[in-house]
Amino acid sequence: INTFLLLQLMRAPTYSRSAEYADNRISLFSAQWGKCAVTGKKFQCISEIHCHHKKPKGIGGSDKYENLVLVLAPVHELIHAVDEDTIRSYLTALKLDTSQLTKLNKLRTLAKRKPIDLEKPNLTNNSHNGMTKETKKSV
Repeated sequence: INTFLLLQLMRAPTYSRSAEYADNRISLFSAQWGKCAVTGKKFQCISEIHCHHKKPKGIGGSDKYENLVLVLAPVHELIHAVDEDTIRSYLTALKLDTSQLTKLNKLRTLAKRKPIDLEKPNLTNNSHNGMTKETKKSV
């Protein structure tokens, strides 16, 4: 585990988040060996570590350990993305394999997002509850 990155995570402010959230993201970093839960890639800097609520707080989710997972920032955007162009952009940048896409789709389903089916041209799910700001940026 990258102990320098772990110390940065411990010192990073969580602002209005609960102490439980702050403690659990540190525990998750260790439990996940400093890697993204979807891609398995090691986190390189603090800004790319996103703590995702499997069941969003807006629909009754909590800051409990079992409801949280650490993912790369672009993976987090892709979990919540609804715009077809945004989804395609992140898929192109991330180049997820079948196993990674399966993990991503499990998180999308828990977040009330339509799973991504690479076989179907229409990826859009028009329901969006404002959980994330979609950005059209290259990753």
